[in-house]
Amino acid sequence: MIVALFDSDGTLYTGQFGRGMMKYSSEHNRKYFSRRYYAAILPTYLLFKMKLASWQSLQHALLANLSGLLQGLNQEEAMAALTWLLQDYLLPTQRPDVFKRMKEHQANGHKIIIVSGMLMPCAEIFREYLGAHGAIGTQPEFINGKYTGRTVPPLISGTNKATKVKELIQSRGWDVDWASSYAYGDSFTDSYMLNLVGNPVAVYPDGKLLALANEKNWEVLGTPSIRLS
Repeated sequence: MIVALFDSDGTLYTGQFGRGMMKYSSEHNRKYFSRRYYAAILPTYLLFKMKLASWQSLQHALLANLSGLLQGLNQEEAMAALTWLLQDYLLPTQRPDVFKRMKEHQANGHKIIIVSGMLMPCAEIFREYLGAHGAIGTQPEFINGKYTGRTVPPLISGTNKATKVKELIQSRGWDVDWASSYAYGDSFTDSYMLNLVGNPVAVYPDGKLLALANEKNWEVLGTPSIRLS
């Protein structure tokens, strides 16, 4: 069995989950949560702009505070928000060349898995939309019918992406041919996931991932990102 692992933000589309949720919150009488999220990530963002913090540190801050954007919503309200986010905000920024690759994998009978830092309920909506075979995302805490604003560890980034992929494969009982499998990611933090397979693809990569791809002779798809890391 061959699997094809796909990161989401920056890989399948150019939009960003957190920015989209801030927009939704601001437009749906939840400006407090949008402003709180912005305030939580601002210190790390400023350090990043001054080159005193890494892109990995900023990415951690972005993911660590995502669940707060759902705080107080019930399942129906959250699904409405996340469906809007995917359909109206993220998918219009999709990368056609990467989606083409995904369709080719599906045509060849490969198992598609979305491996993303986005919140898990949205990753599941995305999985259904794509007809993918599995989804991995950051899990927001849900208690007594509402989202609490807290995150159930771990954040899905870096080494945790690779760990969660292995756990999912094991739970499904799939016999995966890792040497013949594929993975697509845009950030150096995706390198742990990319290292799982015999056919890693750096998609519009950041500087550190591009350097690693060149060193390891990985395929590069798309123009390298100008993002500093």
